Amino acid sequence: MIAGVARNPDLGGLTIAIADHCVDIAMTGGGMWQIPLGPVTLYNNQIRRDPPHPAELTNALGLVHDYFDDIIVEAPMVLSTPSVMAVGDHAEALAHVEIGHTNVPPRYNILRADADEVFRTLVSETRSARLANPGLEAQHVDTLIGVLCIVLAIMRRLDLGEIAIHVG
Repeated sequence: MIAGVARNPDLGGLTIAIADHCVDIAMTGGGMWQIPLGPVTLYNNQIRRDPPHPAELTNALGLVHDYFDDIIVEAPMVLSTPSVMAVGDHAEALAHVEIGHTNVPPRYNILRADADEVFRTLVSETRSARLANPGLEAQHVDTLIGVLCIVLAIMRRLDLGEIAIHVG
């Protein structure tokens, strides 16, 4: 879990490492947990239509929410985290499409309102239309909606206004 990746420097902060088939979550100075699904898992099992149907999106968001709730039951201190940092290629892809290019500034934060807007835009587009989005690389076109489901479910559950995205 989360070996060799950047960590949230804030004591009690969460690092969310988004991999293809899981999300590793580590609290600085605390515990480690895993959500046993990732953006590829969501794409292969939940988000089947092009564009996705609302029920598919609701189910994908709900799955992540439910798994994250299990973590909160085990470790209620997660609710008090001062900050969340997302890491990994999938998190970087989200930053790329939100800013419209691949040159993400250091210490980049994505606001929840901006993540919601990217989500609303991408879920209404077909795969071929999503490919035309500036900053969205072809290898992430199928999985970015799953990434957004993961990030937004966690942001909503923790009532966060923003999260940091580590690039590099």
